[in-house]
Amino acid sequence: MSATLHRIRLIAGHTLGAALRLKLSLLLAVVAALLVLGALGLREFNFGAAELKFIGDFGLGAIGLLGTLLAALASAQLFFHDLVSGAAACVLTRPVRRWEYLAGQLGGVAALLALFTAALGALLAALLMWRGGQLGVPPVGLAVLLSACALQWMKFTVVAAMTLFVCSYAGTALFASCAGLLFTVIGHLRPFANGGALGWLRVWPNFALFDAETLLASGQPLAGSVLLSLSAYWAACLLLFGVLASYAFQRREF
Repeated sequence: MSATLHRIRLIAGHTLGAALRLKLSLLLAVVAALLVLGALGLREFNFGAAELKFIGDFGLGAIGLLGTLLAALASAQLFFHDLVSGAAACVLTRPVRRWEYLAGQLGGVAALLALFTAALGALLAALLMWRGGQLGVPPVGLAVLLSACALQWMKFTVVAAMTLFVCSYAGTALFASCAGLLFTVIGHLRPFANGGALGWLRVWPNFALFDAETLLASGQPLAGSVLLSLSAYWAACLLLFGVLASYAFQRREF
């Protein structure tokens, strides 16, 4: 087990380093930061606490949209870059199991998404504190914002796991990233699966459980029991798509 974790950690470190060198990661981070700061366009209007809610919702929406794009696009691009360059074949000639390689890839992308979410979450928190001081109203609680960012990161990592599952058998990065985004849309449709034509969506991951905007509107951080149940659901989703990806990747020829 110690050797397995060491191999996964090395692959994750390599993936994170490659992800940080991607121009795509920097581009999406800059665009998301500009969108978060764009909420300052309302500073000439004094809406009181309602303005802070708008800034928080707008900022979390920007982080959620760009983070989802980063999770799908970066996962596919990094995976197929390793395949085309021969890096994956070189790693797998060593005593590295294919599921360990996928776990390392997912771990590296998850670390990238954690940095993305933490940086933009800190920017949003600073913006809310600054604007709240100007308006003389209490800012959004730090615990609430941390919980919202944690939910966003959980959703991003599930998107990355779904994209890696498609990568394990797909032929191009474009197809894999588009399929990952399509799977994400299906996950957002999950709350409407009450029966009828959408009844089959009940077996799909429910992204409504990771709705950060609803949490921010409530003004209350996640309770311990809720966080524990969400973490278990998140881990089950990662395990499901990880097993499916490993099964498909085992049968893939280079």
